[in-house]
Amino acid sequence: MGEREASAMHYIPALFRQYGSLRRFCAGQQIFLKDSPAQELYFLERGKVRAYLLYPDGMERTLCFVERGNLIGEEAVGRPAVRIVCADAATDLVMYSMDLDTLLRACAAERENWVELLALFMKKIELLSSWIFYAQFIQNSAKLACFLFSNTEETRTAVHYTQEQIAAVTGMSRVSVSNLIGKFAEEGLVSQGYRSIRVLDRERLRALFGKQEFY
Repeated sequence: MGEREASAMHYIPALFRQYGSLRRFCAGQQIFLKDSPAQELYFLERGKVRAYLLYPDGMERTLCFVERGNLIGEEAVGRPAVRIVCADAATDLVMYSMDLDTLLRACAAERENWVELLALFMKKIELLSSWIFYAQFIQNSAKLACFLFSNTEETRTAVHYTQEQIAAVTGMSRVSVSNLIGKFAEEGLVSQGYRSIRVLDRERLRALFGKQEFY
């Protein structure tokens, strides 16, 4: 979910600020591990969270990055309530945590609370599904074009990801990402900024990865 979409949410952020507990994490700090008890949900007030898988041999596979204005830890609503991924702080974080019972009681007062909560849950499903979608492409140019297209809109053209983060999500090397961004810039598809990329031509990017629907 982009920042413009997140800013349109009012009820759930207010509930977490009112009834939740303020939590701060430093960049690189672990938030939770896969298979640990999922006792709380988190509302991300500021910063970026990395969701990833940790394999027995120690290798990590980044699934996605979650930006401010979104929930993490939705496994707390499951039965059993167990974490299905690992999460750490990609940047310094400010979050609010809340246990499920408190959240349900807080949501009960207004219908709009449930609508926003479901919208946030669905957006997370779409975000995690993106990893599967990127993986279908063989050519790196199609993977990168799809990533840039799916993380922008007509009125929101900046992608606030580092090259390392893009590489982690798409399964490409950082060098490949850097080279392709430079190529896209030469072709007038994007422009580069500090820790961000601005998409200049979404339709030409769309043409690079075909006619598939994103989700």
